[in-house]
Amino acid sequence: MRRFVLTLAAVAAFMLPGLAPAQVVLFADVRIFDGSGSAAYAGNVLVKDGLIEQVSRSSIDAPADATRIAGNGRLLTPGFIDLHSHLTGHVAEGLDNRDPVVQGAFAAKVASHYLDHGFTTVRDAGGTTPGLARAFASGEIEGPRLFPSGAVVSQTAGHGDWRERHEAHPFLESRSPYIGGRSSIIADGVDQTLAAVRENLKNGATQIKIMGGGGVMSEFDPSHTLQPSPAEIRAAVQAAGDWDTYVLAHAYTSEAVTRLVNNGVRCIEHGLLIDDATAKLVKDNDVAISTQLVIFRTLGEMPGLSDNNREKASLVLEGQENLIRLIKKYDITTGFGTDLINSAYKKLPEEFTARANYWGAAEVLHQATAESAEVIRMAGKLNREGLFGEIREGWNADLVLFNEDPLDDISVIETPRRSIALVMLDGTIVRDYR
Repeated sequence: MRRFVLTLAAVAAFMLPGLAPAQVVLFADVRIFDGSGSAAYAGNVLVKDGLIEQVSRSSIDAPADATRIAGNGRLLTPGFIDLHSHLTGHVAEGLDNRDPVVQGAFAAKVASHYLDHGFTTVRDAGGTTPGLARAFASGEIEGPRLFPSGAVVSQTAGHGDWRERHEAHPFLESRSPYIGGRSSIIADGVDQTLAAVRENLKNGATQIKIMGGGGVMSEFDPSHTLQPSPAEIRAAVQAAGDWDTYVLAHAYTSEAVTRLVNNGVRCIEHGLLIDDATAKLVKDNDVAISTQLVIFRTLGEMPGLSDNNREKASLVLEGQENLIRLIKKYDITTGFGTDLINSAYKKLPEEFTARANYWGAAEVLHQATAESAEVIRMAGKLNREGLFGEIREGWNADLVLFNEDPLDDISVIETPRRSIALVMLDGTIVRDYR
């Protein structure tokens, strides 16, 4: 377990050089934004053995050996969460983006960038091997807490079918159904879907990602296409539910989202082209829509896209403003997701600033903490990481102490070495800019 490895056995292996491990830390005289949506308040927080032991508006009598961090009235928040990440999807243009070694090297670089900006948890939205989550948890490679989906499950000619036209079908002419560096798995029919989901779960996926409609970056599936069949969706949901977890699904259109929701999918990724009736259906079924702003505003400018890709990017972007309106109208859970790919990870903090044009700073921070954590914890018994996303007694000590206040100007997150004082993951200081 991460807590045992990081806080009791091998903390030093995870920390930056020169940082001493501290099992007891007192944050004194801080303004606490606990993530729940309540206003920040003055108080103190005591961390012990990876957990938040005490939160108090009054002074705390800490043990004599505690490390005391003087807050001086600075803001303390939960660690941030990205609901839609692709850690292995950032290989630079011109390099072999299907080479798993190259993917892994870039993933480590991206993971470090997440920590730099105060992100302590990410949910992979497909393509990242669960082995990377285990490597992070071991402390041998630094990175945020990772909830992996494993290989995306896609039908033939679906959004996860990355083959060129001349390439053989993996089930028909090969021994393995995996394609694209094992980032996706082709499954047609109920039996293959069940096998694909179960294989992901066996490998360590904490939730399952399916492709539920046409996509921008795939070449051969128009945006309006419906993927997969209702029976196949139910099969994926059943197989995931048997492990007490859930299915998230890529989809843009009302038709796709309606089919997915009616057949048990719990979280829609994107949803940019839905109408009012579909938004109400989503809300009535307590389904989340994890949508993203920055990536869709820049996707059409990425190198290597075909004219077809760019046309589809333009089409889905047209629905962004309406989707945000519907999310606000029906108070749909949305969390904080980025979907950054193709070396665009440096735009990570820009998502905060973009969202602040539609929600207040406190609402955006709530999305990036407690609201995202609520979605991730739908993994049920496959969530072996405990409680996170809020500053509460007994919860994981994932904390960010700020020098500059994002509640006053959320764009300060874009300059972490100036605006962030430190980042703590599971009670261990993993970034110290003091």
